[in-house]
Amino acid sequence: MSLLAPRPLPAPLDFTRESAIGPRLRHLFHIEAYGEFHALIAEAGARLAEIAEPSQAYLLFLLRFGERACLPPSAIEQVLSQLRPRAMADDALRPVWQAVARRQVFRGRLHGLRRGPLTLVSLGLHCLPWTLVNRWGFREAGQFATLHNPFCLAVHKAETVAATIATDFAHYADPAEMREAVTPQGQRIAMRRDGGAVWNHNRGEPWMAQDYAGLRAAIAAKAEAFRQSCRAEGLVFLMGDCRIDDPAAPIPFLDPLRAALAAATGQNRPRLILTSQSRRGGRDAVSWLDRETALISAPYPRPRYIWADDDQADSAEGLTYEHGYAVSLLRCLMRWGLAARPGEAS
Repeated sequence: MSLLAPRPLPAPLDFTRESAIGPRLRHLFHIEAYGEFHALIAEAGARLAEIAEPSQAYLLFLLRFGERACLPPSAIEQVLSQLRPRAMADDALRPVWQAVARRQVFRGRLHGLRRGPLTLVSLGLHCLPWTLVNRWGFREAGQFATLHNPFCLAVHKAETVAATIATDFAHYADPAEMREAVTPQGQRIAMRRDGGAVWNHNRGEPWMAQDYAGLRAAIAAKAEAFRQSCRAEGLVFLMGDCRIDDPAAPIPFLDPLRAALAAATGQNRPRLILTSQSRRGGRDAVSWLDRETALISAPYPRPRYIWADDDQADSAEGLTYEHGYAVSLLRCLMRWGLAARPGEAS
């Protein structure tokens, strides 16, 4: 449930009218009503055929946000099947349809390899460990809401994440240590004065008003989600864009982060994956810092590549990049026994 009030629901929603469903979906996502959003986008996909001529923008939204919302592979397959004839005839829709179809193949493979529960918790440092991992099928449908913690859709410094977990979010979003900023698009957002956190997805007056009351209430709910996730089965933490060039060199934030996670989970050495996305080239690799800590090197395909741009992510280079990231992640799960190795019975 969102801390910002949703618009009143029509009674009932008319699934034959895109104008009734599309704006409602976007509004629910904007106010972070993730449970309601997930339910609605699942039903919208299942009832897509009821709209006589859905717009291209609406179809692109269903395809892309259905993946982000961790819809089950069967639900995504239903949308893909319905859209195949139109996608083959639409030059703008086709590459997105093909990208989702390629990820769907990986999701099917991953589903067959899974061994028991998997709780893959994002630690930032930006949105990639949340968004990319969702669209490649590593999280279950219910986890779109239950694993949404303060680090998922914001920009952080690693030291801030470690300190925040160590102090159980005590001083994470103190209004006295927050200030407003303005995005290049002119939207108001909040950030910490020390630059340790930028809440770039919470934009506009409803989040800023009354000393950021709406934002702080949302953060409190997400912090509780983080606490709950720390006690779940199959627990793995994932921190992205750590900018580690040499796995053998000291990593200043690692020991404080390990200590904080140990205290939060009650585990001596919780499983942790760090990823480093260089813009200077290199090759995909997985290095093991110890039995419970992996470092994935996943260099971006080119210096100006923007992973958060949907069109770039759905391009051939974007799919190759993200597939490599997903395969490296799967290799870590296999080593920990959370996924079967090829040829093993799952």
